[in-house]
Amino acid sequence: MKRSLIVLFILSLVASTAFAQNLNKVYGAMAEEDWEVALEELEPILSKKKKNHEAMWLAAICHTKRYRMDKAFELFQQSAPFAEELPYYWIPYAEAYLVAERVDDAERTLRRLNPSSLEEQDQADWYTLFNKIQNARKYLSNPKDIIIKNLGPNVNTEGNEYSQVVTDNQMGIYFTARRQGLGKIADDGENYEMVMTAEMDDLDKWKKDRPLDGFSATDANEAPVQLTNGDSTLLTFYDEDLYISYRDPNGKWGKREALPINTNKWDSHAFLYNNGNSMIYASSFGNDEENSDLYIVHKDATGKWSKPYFIEELNTPEREDAPFVAGDGTLYFSSQGHDSMGGYDIFMTRIDSATGKFSEPENMGAPINLPNDDTFFTLYGKNAYLSSSRPDGYGQVDIYRIIMFNKSQLQGKLLDCDNETPVAFAEVKVTTEDGEELTTTTNEFGVYKMTMPIERDFTLTVSKDDEVVYEKTHAIRVLFRDEFDIEQDFYIGCDKVEKDIYVKMINSFDLDPTNVPVEEVSTEGIVAVAEVEPGPEVEEESPVEEVPVVEEKKAAVVPAVTPETIELPNVFFDFDKHNVKSEFFERLDEAAELLKRRRDLRVMVAGHTDAYGTNPYNVALGERRYTEVYNYLVNKGVNPSQLATKTFSEDIPIATNRTVQGRAFNRRVELYFIDENNNRVDY
Repeated sequence: MKRSLIVLFILSLVASTAFAQNLNKVYGAMAEEDWEVALEELEPILSKKKKNHEAMWLAAICHTKRYRMDKAFELFQQSAPFAEELPYYWIPYAEAYLVAERVDDAERTLRRLNPSSLEEQDQADWYTLFNKIQNARKYLSNPKDIIIKNLGPNVNTEGNEYSQVVTDNQMGIYFTARRQGLGKIADDGENYEMVMTAEMDDLDKWKKDRPLDGFSATDANEAPVQLTNGDSTLLTFYDEDLYISYRDPNGKWGKREALPINTNKWDSHAFLYNNGNSMIYASSFGNDEENSDLYIVHKDATGKWSKPYFIEELNTPEREDAPFVAGDGTLYFSSQGHDSMGGYDIFMTRIDSATGKFSEPENMGAPINLPNDDTFFTLYGKNAYLSSSRPDGYGQVDIYRIIMFNKSQLQGKLLDCDNETPVAFAEVKVTTEDGEELTTTTNEFGVYKMTMPIERDFTLTVSKDDEVVYEKTHAIRVLFRDEFDIEQDFYIGCDKVEKDIYVKMINSFDLDPTNVPVEEVSTEGIVAVAEVEPGPEVEEESPVEEVPVVEEKKAAVVPAVTPETIELPNVFFDFDKHNVKSEFFERLDEAAELLKRRRDLRVMVAGHTDAYGTNPYNVALGERRYTEVYNYLVNKGVNPSQLATKTFSEDIPIATNRTVQGRAFNRRVELYFIDENNNRVDY
């Protein structure tokens, strides 16, 4: 493991001090970053001599490294006299304040040292920490509008949980845990890592975790690093090397097979991409300081891996680790270098196909990154995960879920308890916990549409004629599913709505939650309320002329379908789906009735897709979609000779493919009349 600059300085400085002999084992453990071992060695020293300020200071550093900040600050304060012997004392003290996100205190403490009075190496440490403090100021002052939530006590504990990978349906997770009661005690004084697994329930709440069968070693460190190929292939870190395992049809994992990139150094993480033909991985094999760097290898035509390519534009003198290639081609990785705020930060980059080089890494900023360790970032559309030592966790390192937005569109009706009478022309107001207010007004059917905060409490207030008729606390919970469902009705005067409101969204990288493609709110069975407008003032003495009542002529109701005319429907599909949804049954039934009456008519059933996916895949998807509609019509009695079919894949869009809503319109089966040569005709 890397020998920190602080420890190297201490070792050279204190070799001749009176306490050096007693503290040699402490310094050795700290040089190997075995913080718990160092604390065990310090315990008898501190109990024997209560005011051993040097030992207190070393214990404070160890507790900082294990994110026990209250204890760290207590020991730093008690060991303050040691600063007279060792001015360097203030640098790890300032670092502790930074880890705790107390940026002003960190800079104030660091400035107690004049860097010009320090040795050259110590000056480098001072300026490195100073720059990290300034990075923290920059990013913490401009946080992104996203939601970060702890996975909760069924996954996270007082110990360490990290290195998570998510199942294909995003309803399950594999991760590693270092906690009491799991495995034996390792050389660093902590329990060995063990691979755990947990699943979500239908409302995305995590059930209690358990050891993953086949990966429950008790005497070696093991962690999952990638789950791929429909959850049938698992890459793991095991005892400083990387392995791959395959699951058989019965769900049993096979033996670990070593990856060909393993060296005699620390090989910590890998990610397969490009259909398994490329791999980016982290290893310390080429670094004298034992810091991990990022490398890429590719398979040639014979399946042989190339020599590792050192990614110069991403690697720094500090550690790089945990690469992850998202579905849109973006590479995410963790680094202690670049413009990080403290420990590991998450960075993003993309490769330039023209030059073959990666773009300059971009810090993901707050709140994804904080001045502690943030790593193992994985992104699936707008749903992400990371491991972090941020102070609000259950233990030292926890796993968090990230929703990459903080507001969502919601629509529905405001009704009386009879479920029929609308609360029309009412003011709807949302007040967030931080005082932000969002408002809208219902229409004559009681319909509202507005943007609301997600995953946090807000107060919903409804006012009618200056009277508050509804005021309750709610929270919107986002479920990523294969459909959009953002409709929620509220009932005035009765308790029909729970606090938590669940909305469903199709998870994609360019999902716009404030403009999702959903149908208009149904007002069937709702009697509209006419808006009363104030009339002109009339003087009492003026006679009121009676106006004869003229019965308004009602427009003739035109039938939706006549035997000879019909507007053939478009049938729309969810992302990557081909099943016909029930909302299109009525229109398809009408089309089937017409074709059964008019045997002279012929119809093209044309399958279309959005632009996602390869062309061969979309051609097949368009075929699956038109087959479903074709079979539906035939099952309703339509003569197959009246139907022709064709897949156009993504070639004929009717809307832009650059937005979620546009792609939703392009995922369709289109019906239109054709002649005997299959050319489009109008009737």
